Amino acid sequence: MARAVRDMGALRPIDDLMFRVMARDKAFCGELLGVLLQDPGLEVVECKPQSAVTNPQGRSAVLDALCELSDGRFVNVEVQRADDDDLQRRVRYYASLVTTDRTPPGARFADVPDVCVALVCEFDPLGEGCPLYHVDRVVREGGRALDNGLSELYVNALARDGSEVSALMRVLTEAEAYDEERFPETSRVKRRLRETEEGRKDMGSVIEEIRAECIAEGKAEGKLETLVRLVRAGLVDARAAAALLEIDLKEVERMLA
Repeated sequence: MARAVRDMGALRPIDDLMFRVMARDKAFCGELLGVLLQDPGLEVVECKPQSAVTNPQGRSAVLDALCELSDGRFVNVEVQRADDDDLQRRVRYYASLVTTDRTPPGARFADVPDVCVALVCEFDPLGEGCPLYHVDRVVREGGRALDNGLSELYVNALARDGSEVSALMRVLTEAEAYDEERFPETSRVKRRLRETEEGRKDMGSVIEEIRAECIAEGKAEGKLETLVRLVRAGLVDARAAAALLEIDLKEVERMLA
């Protein structure tokens, strides 16, 4: 396993596999959400990386991180490096899955929990140059804002305007960037994963988890998805990924092409 993992210096928190490990840390999640939701006093009760939400009648999903706050809100944080699908419909669908999954049978509609989906993108998701976008429900005729408990946040992680959001995104997107003064928890977890043997073991365990999931699925498409995630995240090269997934290197190269 150690031979399959590349130099940790190539990793960044916005990379899917590194975020998967960082999201296990409640203090990091609290710091991240405090900045994105512009609420430094919020309290994270629980944070589950790779949280599965199911739809018995249709498509289910595995969320990058699902956090429950002390006020009862649920926040789904997704990291997105490529603009390769309809992001707004993805947010809508994920919010509906979380709402359904976290609403007890027989609950009154007034008791349906508030849900926020925060999409952290390594590109400008709405194309207006802002580091953070809030999408609200507004009455078209009068301009009045309405609240039904759903919040949508889109983050442009590459924007640099001096704001707190852009400063935190610099730590998430630049491998060597740290800011212990403003973002001590993010910097602490990032440094441990990139610079310590303990962190390397944690990253190796994630790769092994994904490999085990792939074997359990027993599907070729599962292997392909795993391979793409490992290589794109910069954790393994094609040869190491082929050995990890026990498939031929030429097949790996064909899949990547």
